[in-house]
Amino acid sequence: MATRKNKKAFAVQFLAASFVIIAICEVFFLLDVLADIFQADLAAPWIDHNTLESISTVTLAFALLAIGWQIKRLLHEHRDARASVQVASGELLAVIYAKFDAWKLTPSEREVALLLIKGLSTQEISGIRDTRPGTVKSQSSAIYQKADVAGRNELVAYFVEDLLAGESMLPTGNSDSRESAAGR
Repeated sequence: MATRKNKKAFAVQFLAASFVIIAICEVFFLLDVLADIFQADLAAPWIDHNTLESISTVTLAFALLAIGWQIKRLLHEHRDARASVQVASGELLAVIYAKFDAWKLTPSEREVALLLIKGLSTQEISGIRDTRPGTVKSQSSAIYQKADVAGRNELVAYFVEDLLAGESMLPTGNSDSRESAAGR
């Protein structure tokens, strides 16, 4: 982990140095253009003007390459992070389905429970499932009873609280004590 922090710190320092180099080159080229406009001489006694322009151009190219490399790295990290989120989402869904199995929900109740967890209203669920709101309410009550929760908020909290605490929702041996501690 320390190596990862060091790499990130180096990457930030590298980007900052590249920015400074680009800023210095920009100032030089801006002064050069202004000198050309006002026909002033920017010659330094210790270095030829063309050599200074060449050094600035090459340095600017290296700084741009460094920034391009960092952008490529960040895009790669972003792609990896998105993949991790997708895996985590898939794992959460697997855990939710495992709980549905443990609660012995019917296929209809599983569908309604998932829509409840997603935050849809009774009316929205009845519209999606092409059923009456009363049917959805009845199925919701059966879900809450089988899950031993008081309502939608507790159903959602059942899955969310473990994620927020950073705990595993899968049993690791002594699930009875954990569930009783959580009031389930």
